[in-house]
Amino acid sequence: MKTLLRKTLRIYIDSYSGHPKEIWAIGIFTFINRLGTMVVPFLTVYLNTVKGFSLKEAGFLITAFGIGSLGGTFLGGKLSDKIGPNPVMTGSLFFSGICLIILQFAETFNQFFFLILLTALIGDAYRPAMSTAVGLHVPKNETGRSMSFIRIAINLGWSAASGVGGFIAATLGYNWLFWIDGSTCMLSAIYFFIVSSSWKQTHKHRAENLEKENISSVNTPPPYKDKSFLLFLLSSFLVGLGFIQWFHSIPVFIKTEWGFDERYIGMMMTLNGILIVLLEMPFVDQIEKAGKLKVSLLGGLVLLGISFLPFLLPASLYFFCLATLFFTFGEIFFFPFNNSLPINMSPESRRGEYMSWYWMSWSACSIIGPGVGLSFIDEFGYDAFWIFIILLMSLSWLIKRQIAAGIIAKHSKEKAVT
Repeated sequence: MKTLLRKTLRIYIDSYSGHPKEIWAIGIFTFINRLGTMVVPFLTVYLNTVKGFSLKEAGFLITAFGIGSLGGTFLGGKLSDKIGPNPVMTGSLFFSGICLIILQFAETFNQFFFLILLTALIGDAYRPAMSTAVGLHVPKNETGRSMSFIRIAINLGWSAASGVGGFIAATLGYNWLFWIDGSTCMLSAIYFFIVSSSWKQTHKHRAENLEKENISSVNTPPPYKDKSFLLFLLSSFLVGLGFIQWFHSIPVFIKTEWGFDERYIGMMMTLNGILIVLLEMPFVDQIEKAGKLKVSLLGGLVLLGISFLPFLLPASLYFFCLATLFFTFGEIFFFPFNNSLPINMSPESRRGEYMSWYWMSWSACSIIGPGVGLSFIDEFGYDAFWIFIILLMSLSWLIKRQIAAGIIAKHSKEKAVT
């Protein structure tokens, strides 16, 4: 037993050690921000049950989040290549925090649409900038571990915020969620501005590297001309259509069909975050060392698809917990490597642009997913919708299986060179 405990402890220590100070700072920055993420998990429920919008109207309002996200990720990637990722991340979160505070005062459909769009436009510039920063500060053979580390920070903050947010929404009211979310965005931006002010040499070093390697945006292909990258985006997009339902359709289903209020939704989100925090880093570290990226990607995708099956069964907290477990382990095995692959597929001079296209595919899910999902449910019911999502996940698995081997082989070759 002692030997097993020592071995387990060693795996944990190895998986968390060796990260550069910049990655630790980005992780802390992300954690502070996600600690206050209380609006998004309950926004659809808020629009439907508090503000009185129909499911279709709520779905189209959430679509505004996707439209803003699409524009924000595009601009964030472009700006990251031009001025560096750090100022993009700082400005994105500070000004999106202001927008979140103002959002609580919206009343009409048009007001909500405009403010949700603006919040996402500013806030989602952060995502390609963060990914670009990871590629800037770590070697290619460690990007999976670094992206997993930042996901841990996201989920550690998310797990606390979702649980507390559910209780606050049910007891004190939704206005508190907007104040807390907006304030933590601004607080995290101030922290990162102070810490990153000493990193200017990094961007100078990057420019020198590009000059030495004779790399320029003229002689490297843009993402829309990279066929393997476009197939990768398609498979990720199909996964995203299912994934996003956990933050829009499923909370509404759990409250209106199964009869469990925000506290239980928050508790399951907290369970998801805690398990990811406890298990993801050691799992990812061991998978990366064993070279089992393809197995992890495809196995994780299977689990994500299976997570929708319990919702076809009678209302039960047990089934909700089971679905959450499938979903959580699907995340653990799939997302760290899916998020890191585009970093390694991109040329350094266009990394921000490539990452913006990757995150734009997720933004497109935010545009299409909620509106189409809730409208589909309104027309055909929840059971038909869960089956439809499982079929989409299956199609994504087939595409991913075809392209994963080639992408991972290229990734491994680049690791050998570095």
